[in-house]
Amino acid sequence: MAKFFWDTDPMHLDVDADYFFIIERLMEEGDDSAIQWMMHRYGDAQIVEVVRGSRQLSRKTARLWQNYYDLGEEEVKCLSTSYPRVGWRF
Repeated sequence: MAKFFWDTDPMHLDVDADYFFIIERLMEEGDDSAIQWMMHRYGDAQIVEVVRGSRQLSRKTARLWQNYYDLGEEEVKCLSTSYPRVGWRF
């Protein structure tokens, strides 16, 4: 699993406290065995929380998990459009 956390020391990750970061990274970069581990380690509620709340997932990854959990597009933050800049003309 350490290969998916190249930018941090995996020994300092707490699988419970850092679940959002871990799930997010494995969804985006993980292989089949990493996804299987994630699905067994974390419950649907935690995984859905990440799908709904992440701004780091690619649209492709977000769509996959949106469909897997049958979520509405409006429920998934990274699928929403950016906030418009009010009063900005350019």
